[in-house]
Amino acid sequence: MLVPRKMKKVRIYSVKQNEEAILSALHDLGIFQVEPVSLSADLVSSLPQSESYAKLSELARRVKDLEMSLYPNETEEKRLFKDIKELVGAAESIDIYDRVKSLKEREGTLLSSLKLLNERISALDRISFYEGDLGYLNGENISSFIVKKDEEVAGKLRGIGQVILLQGQSDVIAAIPKTVQSKFGELAKNEKIEVVPVPISSGKVKENLDAEEKRREGTQKELNELRTELGDISRENFARVAAIREQLDIEMKKIDVTSKLSGTNRAIILEGWVPAEEYRMMTDALSNVTGGQVASEEVRTEETPPTSLKNYRPTRLFEFFIRFYSLPQSVDIDPTLIFALVFPIFFGFMIGDVGYGVTILLISIWLIRRVNHPPQRSRIPKFLSRFILTMMKPRSLRVLARAMIPGAIIAIALGVLFDDYFGFSLPYPHFALISSFGIKKLLLLSGYVGVAMVSLGLIFGFVINYVHGHRKEAIGKIGWLMVAYGIVILGLEVIRNNTSGLNPMVTTIDFLAYPLLLAGLGVVVYSEKAQALIEVTTIISHILSYTRLVGILLSSAILALVFDDIFLGTLHHSIPMMIVGFVILIVGQMLNLVIAIFEPGIQGARLIYVEFFSKFYKGNGKEFKPFSSPRNYTIKQFSLEPLTEKGKK
Repeated sequence: MLVPRKMKKVRIYSVKQNEEAILSALHDLGIFQVEPVSLSADLVSSLPQSESYAKLSELARRVKDLEMSLYPNETEEKRLFKDIKELVGAAESIDIYDRVKSLKEREGTLLSSLKLLNERISALDRISFYEGDLGYLNGENISSFIVKKDEEVAGKLRGIGQVILLQGQSDVIAAIPKTVQSKFGELAKNEKIEVVPVPISSGKVKENLDAEEKRREGTQKELNELRTELGDISRENFARVAAIREQLDIEMKKIDVTSKLSGTNRAIILEGWVPAEEYRMMTDALSNVTGGQVASEEVRTEETPPTSLKNYRPTRLFEFFIRFYSLPQSVDIDPTLIFALVFPIFFGFMIGDVGYGVTILLISIWLIRRVNHPPQRSRIPKFLSRFILTMMKPRSLRVLARAMIPGAIIAIALGVLFDDYFGFSLPYPHFALISSFGIKKLLLLSGYVGVAMVSLGLIFGFVINYVHGHRKEAIGKIGWLMVAYGIVILGLEVIRNNTSGLNPMVTTIDFLAYPLLLAGLGVVVYSEKAQALIEVTTIISHILSYTRLVGILLSSAILALVFDDIFLGTLHHSIPMMIVGFVILIVGQMLNLVIAIFEPGIQGARLIYVEFFSKFYKGNGKEFKPFSSPRNYTIKQFSLEPLTEKGKK
């Protein structure tokens, strides 16, 4: 939980004939990150690329193109391919390549025709006011264009000379002689005038419009029939094609991995990282698939292993925030659990209102559902959805929404304690938030939280440095812990006894605080030199920084109270004033809600990232990327679990 998985670098040896079985087993186990073999010897060299690469690559390309041409079809059916020979046979037996290709080409032609027809119909519809013959508008000496009706534009068009303007209700036909068309083009470009050519035809506009709409209807009917046929083909073949494509991709990935393998004509050598707890399982599995013709050994290395986080399901979503900051190294502490426990508390505390908490909870649930089940047509303005998606991907939005749920629940619970409902209160005994007593107690509480977080960070720093053999740095963390507690004790005494709390002759506890502070400073100077003393103010500021928890809580509560008071004050005035007061209430509460979503989230994460992580966290870890691929349509060729007959084909 508090540490990433312990990784082990291993080297695997086997005979050449077991290469396919070993790669299949490692791929389906998904616990081995393949690395280039570091072993060097005269008889050992990189293995050449498989001769089947070109054939599999071409098949993979053809099948992938076919899959993209078919309509996706949800299915729970999965297929098993026992070996490459069976897979290649399945790919070559597909007999719909030419048929689907022909249908897609015809679909493209029909779509192009529909686009042209729609453009012609739109243009004819815009000039429906014209009652003459269309043949008069285009000829050897004249061309006509449609522009939006605008007196300023019309004046500039007349300035060209010899231009005839036929005006409708919202559009104008500009008949331009060939002799001045270059001037017209330059004017349209400079003035950014939207220009649509009048369709070249003859006869009345209505006659042409009816004919074009009839052609469009026929083209659309043919397109629908074609898509129905393509849909029938997709229902019958998509699952099979997708399974073949997926397995071909996996086989291509196996071939790519061989570039990292070494060996001889009769043996292969693999090297890579595996979680230490799964090493025995991997070796047993490889021994099983090779009939015992495999050997492995641990590789001693000074390399920093890749990082594989290990967290329980409820806290796993908070890995997103840790990765956003920086992935921990495999030899560091994984702070995901701490973040999962502390961030929702900080977030909920800074909101501290039942109304805002319930609203954020509902927004979070709606966001999760919206991302998981996107509607075909959205009522959210496109500019807003595009703006949101430029900042965050749908998956990130879902993670953020899920992370806000526990914080929203805590905000509701604290809102009941503080008796805050969008700033309004109910008549029951509660903790008076906006009072001298309440503010003092909450500030003191935030100070204790700051001491606890900074202390935990320093303790983590001590543990990491001690485990890594950095004894001097570890002692330095203890020194800073002593300095922090010495300052805290003195600060508490000042709060309780004013300035007399600084006199060790007056209070016994200060008699202990000063030696603790001085001893801590001495330890810091010993481990980090004298220049480290300038960091004393940093320790103080990091502890006091947690008082922002109370500051944001109070600012939100006071802002809500201001809007509520303005609204209540208008209730004794005229109806127009009451309406104005209601509008101010709604707009103000919405503004405060936006602040309640963003400010606690940003500041809560900041308190962890800056004040807590800075005491121990290094980051810059390399992510563990095991050799594996997702299987949506195929069954694993190898599994530790017994293979059922369900889904086999």
